[in-house]
Amino acid sequence: MNNFLRAVEAGNMTKAAEQLHVSQTALGLQIRNLEAMLGVELLVRHSRGISMTEPGRLLYERGAEIMRLVEEARRDISAFRKTGDRTVSIGLTPSTMRMVGTDFLVTATSDLPGITLRLVEELSFVLMDLLQREEIDFALAYDSSSNQGSMRTALMQETLFFITAPASSFDPGPVPFNEVVASNLALPGDRDNVWHAVHRAAKTSTLPVNVRFTVQSLEAIKTLVERGLATSIVPYGAVKDKVEEGTVVAHRIVDPELKRTLYLFEPPSRLPAAQDKILKSFIDELVATLALRIGDGAQVIGHCGDEPL
Repeated sequence: MNNFLRAVEAGNMTKAAEQLHVSQTALGLQIRNLEAMLGVELLVRHSRGISMTEPGRLLYERGAEIMRLVEEARRDISAFRKTGDRTVSIGLTPSTMRMVGTDFLVTATSDLPGITLRLVEELSFVLMDLLQREEIDFALAYDSSSNQGSMRTALMQETLFFITAPASSFDPGPVPFNEVVASNLALPGDRDNVWHAVHRAAKTSTLPVNVRFTVQSLEAIKTLVERGLATSIVPYGAVKDKVEEGTVVAHRIVDPELKRTLYLFEPPSRLPAAQDKILKSFIDELVATLALRIGDGAQVIGHCGDEPL
């Protein structure tokens, strides 16, 4: 069953075989044996990979649910072992990891008895993919358009800033949004929450957005800005160190302001565990610390115990 699920998720027998560390021939034989046992065709092979038949789709949906329940039961039962901790995986964005990631690990040792934290650092849209595949238990992520039904609780709102090199043509102080989007922007791709915030506001104002560079790396974006080759739009916490060093200037954006919201995401199918209450209180404290460290433009707007959206 697991090999069938992995093949469907990979969309390609060769890729699935590599992920499972088996030969493609062996994987194909296992799936054909499964089809023979059930008396139906489950997959259609074609030049682009594989696709599911209707029986295959039904088996995938039921099988994925069964595997999820088995894994959930294993984790919850393991939490009762006196000699071992329950491992909880939490996804963080790079800016959050940079600001409070160490505190997550250090203070969890004393504040979360019986829980071992595993932190995963990825961009918000990647964390959503991991959450949907149940490779992480929770995600602290921003305004993702791909949450696909995940429960989310709004925790913090953060203002986005326009950043330039110190020697740019922009005077210190606020910059109107129409001037921001007309500059030579370096932005991440169209799955990123900042990209969506910028383009939503631009659509409302019927303004074009001049994206000179599409760059998925925040460090690369900051380097382009420092060298005067581009401007960008980022949360203040992502460039606070550069602003304090004087290598980057952060301007408030006006008419309109741009903001993003930090949420705690969790899959709707996830079963509550005994330590959830203390874990969520711990997350609330870390988010309050995050807002304090970001400073300008960050404020706590909710708590993990609030009714999820």
